[in-house]
Amino acid sequence: MDSNPPPRPKALEVTPTHVAFDDGGKRRAFERIRLPETFVDWLLAGRRAMFDQLEGRGTAPFFGAHLPVVVTQNRGEAFPFNTGNKGVGPVPVASKVREYCDLYEEAFARSKDHGWDESLPLRLGAVRRFVDGGDVSSEALASLEIFEKTTFRNLCELPLATLHYTGSGPVYRSFQVNTVVEVLTPEEAYYRFAFWSRRLFEYDSFHITQTMFPYAYLFHPVEVRDKTPRPRRK
Repeated sequence: MDSNPPPRPKALEVTPTHVAFDDGGKRRAFERIRLPETFVDWLLAGRRAMFDQLEGRGTAPFFGAHLPVVVTQNRGEAFPFNTGNKGVGPVPVASKVREYCDLYEEAFARSKDHGWDESLPLRLGAVRRFVDGGDVSSEALASLEIFEKTTFRNLCELPLATLHYTGSGPVYRSFQVNTVVEVLTPEEAYYRFAFWSRRLFEYDSFHITQTMFPYAYLFHPVEVRDKTPRPRRK
């Protein structure tokens, strides 16, 4: 029997300009930034391509704009980092998050009256309304936690994560997004948005069906590096 207590998420201090937390009695603070337009545009273009593919219009490449490698720190271990591909996506601006939560939840409920495959236009219509509606936040990204394993334990110990996005060739658009991570519980608005974003496509073929999500992550960006490979010049 495991006598160790389960990990507990750290409390973050989040202001419009900074995000901070206690790290062993030392306060660590980071300046929040806005995600660059080039990154946000690439993120949304990848989603539109996937939507088109689901509608039978075109073929989307590997969905790199949704599946970054999430890197967290293994404190005290020989190999200092843990990695894993996780679905991480955009969120609405704070003033609109509840509106889109209600829209997604209603679309999911209505899909039960049409059959899953037949409800695809309804479900896509809801997410297109968000992606194309001008309400995408440049201040955060979100993901759901499923398994509560290494990533979760690491983030409870040290809430820092790097998201490494890589697109398909021949360009291989790539971004490193360094973040401070807020762990959300089901009663919080951004958890609800991440939950319904996933549920709208839970039973489609590109997902492994999983309906239990104990936590969500809200990634607050503090640094973005464009890692797209370019020809070396003298």
